[in-house]
Amino acid sequence: MSNRNPTIIDSDGKRQIASYYYPLIEPYDNGEDDYLEYAAVCMKLTGFDGVLFDYPGNTPVYDWKLLFDHTNALLPWLKKAGLNFGITYEDKALDNAFNLGIITNKVAEGNKVMRYMNTNYFSSSNYLKLNGKPVLLNFGPQGIFKDSEWNSVFSGIPAINFITLPYTISNYALTTSAAGEFAWVGETVNDNFYLHCSQYSICVGGAMPGFHDYYKEGGWGSGYTYYDDLGGELFDQTLQRSSNFQIDLLQVITWNDYGEGTIVEPTREFGYSRLEQIQSFLGVTYREAELALAVKLYQKRKEYKGKVLENEKLDQVFYYLVSLQIERAKTLLDEL
Repeated sequence: MSNRNPTIIDSDGKRQIASYYYPLIEPYDNGEDDYLEYAAVCMKLTGFDGVLFDYPGNTPVYDWKLLFDHTNALLPWLKKAGLNFGITYEDKALDNAFNLGIITNKVAEGNKVMRYMNTNYFSSSNYLKLNGKPVLLNFGPQGIFKDSEWNSVFSGIPAINFITLPYTISNYALTTSAAGEFAWVGETVNDNFYLHCSQYSICVGGAMPGFHDYYKEGGWGSGYTYYDDLGGELFDQTLQRSSNFQIDLLQVITWNDYGEGTIVEPTREFGYSRLEQIQSFLGVTYREAELALAVKLYQKRKEYKGKVLENEKLDQVFYYLVSLQIERAKTLLDEL
């Protein structure tokens, strides 16, 4: 954010980051292979089916290139781990680019982005599909609001399942372009959205551990509604609520949005507990002992950086972990 500098380290050895929470593996570059490997292993051991990327598209505005490159960097790791992926498109990028004079036509640019996604993502064997059609979530609409315009955005690509934020289909009359809606933070804490969403052909539920954003402290506005984690109870409640209704997908909010405090990846504050709650909900038998192997793999990558033999062994550890050969992975890690 605007007033945190991670190169500054305090007396406890912690870097300045725009968050109330701190990664268990220390702050990281989420485009770096060591981190991407670690994340893929954690997700696999937790029981996730895959990842939904918060994706700005390839419209050249603000920090799009960094986000674009880091999205693509994770894709091979997901494939190696046997995980799927989907896209949550931020059409706000179109609005930003238009207002800055970078583009002159939001619909034409949106169609260009869709054609790119169709060629490079939707056709992937591990892209998220429902009823044989790719699923595209939209964190909006925020840049394009008319049904006819969205249909023009999708012109020239095969049919997709377009899913928008809560209550937007009726608010913007997206009756022919959108197939359903997905829950976000506020919709996870009661039944209202689920009762509303049942009218659509696709309903995506959500579960979150809590919401404690750093925006005000970080100099980025006044912030949003705070949701206390209730010592883990809120996460259990929102997971359970999602299972009380007929939904097509369940999105966990979120893997690593530290700025909003919705992280489920391991942190100093919560340890592995949030991933363990998901494991329990899904009926996965692994817990901290197995998840800790992902951390150890990450740490060994740092320790043996540049050493060929050791990294070849760590490559094998990765494949053991994502193929759920846990004892073999542990034995090999212990030898290093």
